[in-house]
Amino acid sequence: MRLLLLLVLAISVSVVPLRAPAAEDQHGYIGNHGMVLFAADDILLASHLPLYQAPHNYQLIYQITLPPTEHKAVLATLQKRQQMTLLPQQFDLRQLIAGQNINIKATVYHGHFERGGSVWFDQVPVNFARQLYIRPIVQPGSATEARYDVLKINQSYFLIHQIAANPSYDQILRTERPLTEPLILKAPADVTALQQLNAMGIEATEVYLETTDFQ
Repeated sequence: MRLLLLLVLAISVSVVPLRAPAAEDQHGYIGNHGMVLFAADDILLASHLPLYQAPHNYQLIYQITLPPTEHKAVLATLQKRQQMTLLPQQFDLRQLIAGQNINIKATVYHGHFERGGSVWFDQVPVNFARQLYIRPIVQPGSATEARYDVLKINQSYFLIHQIAANPSYDQILRTERPLTEPLILKAPADVTALQQLNAMGIEATEVYLETTDFQ
């Protein structure tokens, strides 16, 4: 009887199909794609937090809008130079890569949502209105120079570091000084970019810097 029971169990286990890990369970286009928030006057901006691994290997900046009350509150907080991040509900990143206008719900955090940030607005409607910048991370880059793309929004100029082969960094700088692109600085500019700009007579501030994900 015991032998028969073991035989039945063995047959049952053998016919249960093994589930292959879905792409969404690992790194997929459909998922929660976090972003850092910043602003140009009354224009609210979201920059995708990229990684080297596909499909997250896109530097991507969108103009976004929130409901009026939340929009105004977030802008006021950003003016105080406090970091804020956005964690959307699951969506297909290919929609933003393609430059689509989409509406989804997201959670707004004080600080970094993966590093001790706290929820401020939960499941607030967000309109991704307009793609302003996109760059796939595909080029190794140079070890001796740091290249920045220049994005003009209103009267501000944002310098977006072209993430290169590791070790590298994700960095956004802001200046009111007109600049042409690409701006080329000496590496490693994650430490010296502001000093180099000051030496060139360009006053700038750092909007965002991430090094850990690119080491």
